[in-house]
Amino acid sequence: MPISPKFRRFIDDELSRAAAMAERTVDLTLAQLQQPREGMLSQTERQHYLELVASLKKRAPPFQREFSDALKTLVRSEIEGTSASSAENIGDLELMDEARVEIDIEVSRAAELIKGSADWELRELQTFTSTLAGQTHVSADTNPLGPLPYARALWQAACLVTSVPVQRGILLRIAAGVMSGELKKAWAAACTRLEEQGIEPGIYRTVVIPSGAAPRAPTFDVTRPGALESLLSTMPAGGGARSQSGATADRSRASHVRNPAFEQALMRLEDLMRRAATGPIGAPRMPPQLGEHRASLLASTSETVDRQIVDLLSRLFEAVLSDRRLPAPFRTVMARLQVSALRVALVDPGLLEAHDHPVWLLMNRIASAGETYSNDTDPRLTALVAWCDTLVDDMARAPTQDAQLYRQSLARLNAFLSEQLHEQQLHAQPAIDALTRAERREDLERHLSQRLTEQMVPIRTSAAIRRFVTGAWAKVLAETMLRHGEKVEPTVGYLKAVDELLWSLRLPDHPQSRKRLLALLPSLLQRIRDGMALIGLPEAERRAVLDELLAVHTEALRPGKGGEEPELTPQQIVQQLRDEALPTASTRPPFSESLIDLSSMETVPAEAMSGSGSMDDDPARRIDAMAPGDRYQLFLHGRWTRVQLLWRSVGGRFFLFAGVDPKRSHSVTRRALERLSEEGLMKPLDDVSLVQRAVDSLMRKLTLTQ
Repeated sequence: MPISPKFRRFIDDELSRAAAMAERTVDLTLAQLQQPREGMLSQTERQHYLELVASLKKRAPPFQREFSDALKTLVRSEIEGTSASSAENIGDLELMDEARVEIDIEVSRAAELIKGSADWELRELQTFTSTLAGQTHVSADTNPLGPLPYARALWQAACLVTSVPVQRGILLRIAAGVMSGELKKAWAAACTRLEEQGIEPGIYRTVVIPSGAAPRAPTFDVTRPGALESLLSTMPAGGGARSQSGATADRSRASHVRNPAFEQALMRLEDLMRRAATGPIGAPRMPPQLGEHRASLLASTSETVDRQIVDLLSRLFEAVLSDRRLPAPFRTVMARLQVSALRVALVDPGLLEAHDHPVWLLMNRIASAGETYSNDTDPRLTALVAWCDTLVDDMARAPTQDAQLYRQSLARLNAFLSEQLHEQQLHAQPAIDALTRAERREDLERHLSQRLTEQMVPIRTSAAIRRFVTGAWAKVLAETMLRHGEKVEPTVGYLKAVDELLWSLRLPDHPQSRKRLLALLPSLLQRIRDGMALIGLPEAERRAVLDELLAVHTEALRPGKGGEEPELTPQQIVQQLRDEALPTASTRPPFSESLIDLSSMETVPAEAMSGSGSMDDDPARRIDAMAPGDRYQLFLHGRWTRVQLLWRSVGGRFFLFAGVDPKRSHSVTRRALERLSEEGLMKPLDDVSLVQRAVDSLMRKLTLTQ
């Protein structure tokens, strides 16, 4: 986001106050943590609160420094258009898994809590930052000091206080509520300072709603057969209501007998379009709009239905060209289709009878493809715009403007998009190869873990050693098999270590057995250490396992303490299998059940609310239906990101997306996508088509004029 020196001074001034705000937040958070909550907390929750109080008191200065530093980094990276990622790495590949997605969800909740009571002050501040950004209207995008960076900075600071996930969540929620009150005062003071400096607030663009009506989703569905046809009678040029059958009859006559004056008016408009499109480089390229010439076109014909069609198409294109989701470069493309689409509508009743007419499909496809790219300098966007310009040039030169022309043009566009997708897949091949190996590794780990679990069933040992063998050692075997193969060193050595380790856990009480154990322990323990290093097992886990083995082997080497294990009962076997698995069930409440108005979130659009129809489906089915080339909005790294699916693994456990940056891709696990889908944080980019949005806008305007 390019900013002026005055805007930068304002941001730096606000950031300089972050340390003092963090200090007040710590004091008030401690006060809330220490408030008596008799009857409201369980014994476990009470213990978490007590530990948090002790940790926060001890680590208050680092908390404050981390919050202040993180906020500055996040705000400046937002301004400069860069971002830091904390996703898991697979080699050089960043992987968004369920754990990282859960953090994003926690941060989103905190952002909404921060917004909380400070919503009015935030909106007022945005009127000033929009002016500082040089905009004539108010936009939340102009304020890099919104709730989200404060929430993300709080999370990073909370991670310094405690490593316990539950305690981090408690601290984040309470601190976010406290900071809401602090920011209410801070944002109000900022507005006062800006006003004293002579900065005039911008003006909100407000959508006027009829008296007594509440905002709701549009009810006019363009997918209903004849939906657009029914709008003809509402056009002012029609001179009143008409029956659909009468309109159809008139249209049939009008399509055969065209007024010469009307045809000349269309040709003049086409000529204007061509000249505007071939103007000098750097000059404004937006061709004239149908609406600007509606009066002359209407005056050139007395045919009622022709007048209605001109009126309807001109108003629809006005809505299309003012659509905020349509990237600016594609407004020129859409504008150049106006006369062509009007010619088709005048001779083809199917244009207004079906939402899947080739004209609408081509327009929707162009808009959906263009909306993927938010950076004007993106080479993918540049290539697509240039190709679409060529396409509409070819269409303008076609001798006949009809559905077949649009059908052929749509096929050409789809072919180009397929080529563009293929190029991105080739560029992302290293990432695809890495994810393919990761899925093979997972398959191997799962298979090996099952086999090791079966081998461990008759053995009595601690849960820690059992988990190490069936979990960590399965990873060791999978990794070495992928790197070296199954029948060569060091794979053979690691497989042999399994047999030796399991034998050592059931050591017979015999002098020869103890003598053999003493002989093999050095090499066995060295193999175990090498395997731990191979998979990068954390040092604490390494020490814990080796300490457990030391205790087991020390006991086994004592005469009279060994002996064959008795047969286990079925109950004991079941208990051991339970001990092997670590608890994975999430204790977090679903996002939709939290005390958050998702529709009001700055970072979560209203369309993503769980009450919307597209969110009611089974997340697993939605993930299964995803195909390369599909375009989505995902909530990743704490913000909404436009992405295109490049590849999905054969097993469907890894997905690779092209992002806003053409040099960076996003790799996401299936479970992470399911969590995003469950929370309403994943939706198709073309969830509402361009034509549907245009009709919705038209219907609102018609309602206001009645």
